[in-house]
Amino acid sequence: MSFFSKLGKFAGFIRLPNLLIIILTQFLLRYCLFSPFLYNGDTEVMSSILDFSLLCLATLLITSGGYMINDYFDIRIDEINKPAQLVVGKLIPGRTAIKWHILLTGLGSLIGFYLAYKVRLLSFGLIFPAVGLLLWFYSAKYKRLLFWGNFIVALLSALVVLIVYLFEFFWLRLHPDFFADLVPDLFWVGKLFLAYAMFAFLVTFYREIIKDMEDVKGDAKVGCRTIPIVFGITTSRWIVTALVVLTIILLLAGLLVVYHLAIMSVFWYLVLTTLSPMIYLVYRVFISNTPEEYHIMSNICKIIMVAGVLSMQLIAISR
Repeated sequence: MSFFSKLGKFAGFIRLPNLLIIILTQFLLRYCLFSPFLYNGDTEVMSSILDFSLLCLATLLITSGGYMINDYFDIRIDEINKPAQLVVGKLIPGRTAIKWHILLTGLGSLIGFYLAYKVRLLSFGLIFPAVGLLLWFYSAKYKRLLFWGNFIVALLSALVVLIVYLFEFFWLRLHPDFFADLVPDLFWVGKLFLAYAMFAFLVTFYREIIKDMEDVKGDAKVGCRTIPIVFGITTSRWIVTALVVLTIILLLAGLLVVYHLAIMSVFWYLVLTTLSPMIYLVYRVFISNTPEEYHIMSNICKIIMVAGVLSMQLIAISR
């Protein structure tokens, strides 16, 4: 195998596109929501760019460690579902994957406790090792259980958004004079963060079910009890459809607010890049029958996620 083939497999192993989406999301949250709507572009009171970058780094480290331990526990499944993409046990020994998981999770947790020291709140630092531990148990047990695996991944996806708000909130709390003045704006910005967190949760939730539909052959052979295995593909289609329709309804509610505010650039952007792919996804749910077609649906979900994240730029410009 050539060097570039190995490099490509390793990029897939650490889910490089997903890591790039995470770092893009967190920086856009800082500069497109917090900076313009809370500080009017004056970043003097915001956390330092170094500390914020460390927050992003801790997120990436723990996420990467989670992907590694997940692939370790999924060796038997991936041998059936994705033999050509297998990394752990083929390019990287299983024990090495465990060591890397512990190292990356440990480094991410140490950075998390440093950030907790900076915001004077120890409990903030506990989030990072807790997430690392949850990723271990998810990979070892919960992903094979009905509902819980999908729910945990969706919850952690929402946490990528909420951790930024929590960090900036606790940082701002160290400046009582500014904090008191900005409480009303904090509440309004908090609702924006909740909207993006809910969007991330729902899109990730139904994407995980679609991925389970794609991997049903290997999952069934190792005794997983995912939604497609327990309830069947037909019922899974309806569950995915219900979740997509719920996301569409919430998006339409947001579009109504945007329309009344006359922010037409944001309105048409979301209609074309987010709402339309969701409607198309509902159509794909009922015509797809093969793992390759389910994989296309999974990629559509990823496009929807990225498009939703990028909407922050237009929201910031409309400020």
